[in-house]
Amino acid sequence: MPTGYLVSLGDNTLDTGDVLGTSTISFTTATTLGSGSISFDGELFRRYWVTDYNLTGTYYEGTDGNVYFVPDTVPRRMTAGEVDNHPTYSNADGVVEGTGGDDVMDASYVDSDGDQIDSGSGTGVDGMGDSVEGGDGNDTIDAGAGDDTITGGGGSDSILGGAGNDQIVGDGVNTASSTSEFLDWSAAGADEEDVSGGFTQTTGVMDVTIGFTNDGNATGFSIESTTSNYVGTGEPFDPNSTLSLTGSGVGDTSTTTISFETNDPDSYADNVQNVTFRINDIDGSNNSWQDVITITAVDANGNTVTVSLSGTGDDALSGGTITAGLSPDSYSDADGSVLVTIPGPLQSITIDYDNGFGNGQALAISDIHFETIPVQPGDDTIDGGAGDDLISGEDGDDSLIGGEGSDTISGGAGDDTIAGGDGADSLSGGSGMDFLDYSTSDAGVNIDLSTNTASGGDADGDTLAGGLDGIIGSAWDDTLTGYDGQGADWTNEFYGGAGNDLLDGAGGDDYLDGGADDDTLIGGAGADTLLGGTGDDLLVLGGGDSAVGGEGDDVFQISGGGGTITIDGGEGSEGAGDTLDFGGTIDWGSITYTSTDPGNLSGTVTLDDGTVVNFENIETVVICFKAGTRIDTPHGARRIEDLRAGDLVITRDNGVQPIRWAGRRRVPGTGEFAPIRFATGAVGNRRPLIVSPQHRMLHQSSAATLLFDSSEVLVAARHLVNGGSIRQVQRDEVDYVHILFDRHEIIFAEGTPSESFHPGAYGLNGVMGPAREELFALFPELRADPDSFGDTARRCLREYEARLLQPA
Repeated sequence: MPTGYLVSLGDNTLDTGDVLGTSTISFTTATTLGSGSISFDGELFRRYWVTDYNLTGTYYEGTDGNVYFVPDTVPRRMTAGEVDNHPTYSNADGVVEGTGGDDVMDASYVDSDGDQIDSGSGTGVDGMGDSVEGGDGNDTIDAGAGDDTITGGGGSDSILGGAGNDQIVGDGVNTASSTSEFLDWSAAGADEEDVSGGFTQTTGVMDVTIGFTNDGNATGFSIESTTSNYVGTGEPFDPNSTLSLTGSGVGDTSTTTISFETNDPDSYADNVQNVTFRINDIDGSNNSWQDVITITAVDANGNTVTVSLSGTGDDALSGGTITAGLSPDSYSDADGSVLVTIPGPLQSITIDYDNGFGNGQALAISDIHFETIPVQPGDDTIDGGAGDDLISGEDGDDSLIGGEGSDTISGGAGDDTIAGGDGADSLSGGSGMDFLDYSTSDAGVNIDLSTNTASGGDADGDTLAGGLDGIIGSAWDDTLTGYDGQGADWTNEFYGGAGNDLLDGAGGDDYLDGGADDDTLIGGAGADTLLGGTGDDLLVLGGGDSAVGGEGDDVFQISGGGGTITIDGGEGSEGAGDTLDFGGTIDWGSITYTSTDPGNLSGTVTLDDGTVVNFENIETVVICFKAGTRIDTPHGARRIEDLRAGDLVITRDNGVQPIRWAGRRRVPGTGEFAPIRFATGAVGNRRPLIVSPQHRMLHQSSAATLLFDSSEVLVAARHLVNGGSIRQVQRDEVDYVHILFDRHEIIFAEGTPSESFHPGAYGLNGVMGPAREELFALFPELRADPDSFGDTARRCLREYEARLLQPA
């Protein structure tokens, strides 16, 4: 066995200047490192003293992991020595390891083995490929350059991969499960052995430490393994394994503390749960002794944990305190026994023992049974940076960002947010409510979770591998489609953001938030929540849905019944206001208005299938002719509902013009929506004429010229009501028909001039669903700007202006 001088490696690397021990030590060689030299002070030979003397020899690594120097010539005495020339050596393990605390690990961090990020000793041609393990704690890791392998470990970590193709795992995988363990008093010593000094017992993955304090009247802390104690039916306690506490004298007797600490911190917490034990021989005698026991428990943060007590005797139980009845009991009596249950989690238990009188007293505490708690995962933030990264969030609610490159990202367990960024990424969610985040995309995205397909913007080339439930859209025009199913809270959760988005929840209980601009939200089957946000939105609802339009002129379309439907049109930034379309599914006899304010209609409606619809903050404007009205055409007067796109109609200003679009809808004929009836001849009409309240008729008079500098103006039908020949009539329901030309026209209905449909803000609010989309197909510019259709054929009067034309 060689003998040499121990070299102290300051950073786990053999360097010039490392200090040697001054005495030789025997060691077993593991590896010969190579030759070198040292500089030493001391007695080289008898009475031959030297300073900074260069001594050659050989460096070795011992089996104990230390480095030793064996000189070619052993000096008589060394007073100081340090490494001079040396072979290359480091006992760093190549893994940059964090501690159990909150570490900041970047290029300046050096671990206990001397490993360092971007030190050049890693993999790759430049040595920048590091292996980094954060360990426990909430770590901040920046792996820098190179192809790095990073594991965050326990805690909520923030990880930046940096340049290179990195492999990043948020949490070390904890496969541990809860174990059932117990403190065994009989294993702590022989019968009646004194344990007053305390002890620690390893029960499995837990170390349980027992401590005792004599509060003035204690006479003993010992193990009892021969006396049989009471145990309830089915309970796990050993009747011959107890702690005996004794005392004598009134007042405080003793305090027993039981604390828990894991010996496997990577897998288990220091807390335990579901703690149970019995206290036996609880009794008293008037003017002699009386056991008073108080049990308290606290968690790792010092918070008090609830203690439950149950017993059958005459002992008083209050909170965590037991006050013995004044009747003697024995160790084996059920009436002298109390079961202690503490669900936890907890880290320590204190048993405070007192005496109500002055004579001797005794207690027996059973073995303490408990369950361990596996370490819970952390919520990590991971940014892969540039390169083609492999990122796994594992457990916890993680935020995972791929950055540039074609990344592979897996959320794992927990509610994760996954942003692939640029490149053709492979994205999967795992368990939990996982989101795709395309909020930074420079173009709109099309995501369909029912088929796991993605395109557009940052989604181009992405592969969706399932387990994804929510989507955060871009600032552009997105199309987001969900899947059928049912989640714990929501099946799909979509946030459109800015842009004119289409959000389709499909089946299940979905949450759809359109965000800014003009969005279309379709709840689909299930009890959905729809939020229009700002802009003029279309919200399509069914049974069980609730919707809030938000700001703008929103349209609510009922697509089916089922559970109660709740609608709030919302207020703010409105023009024509919000419109509610029942699509012919309404029983008008059951409608109840709680507000008939035209700017704030609210009430309750029952659909034909019995579905209840509650609505508020709704403004509905319908501009059209009643079905049955006859329109003048080159082939004579024709019923308006028989006219189709392409049919010719006589106009006042532009001769014969083809119809570009015709639409029809059924609405209530009561209250503010009741139609206006013109008796024959009231406005020059050949037959009775019925129109909607906002439908405008052509008025011609010298008064109009005088007042408005035009002999012809358009006046809303409801502003012409005179209580005689022109009246508002109540009906159960009424069908209104629209006809649209290339421009706003004056046409002849029952022989009198009236307007055609004008798809401005007011007009569009009266057109729903497929009909609305058909209009947009014919006039695409209307989707973004309802005013782009052009001016009305004549000046349209306001209500106060129309009153000026009425006879005095």
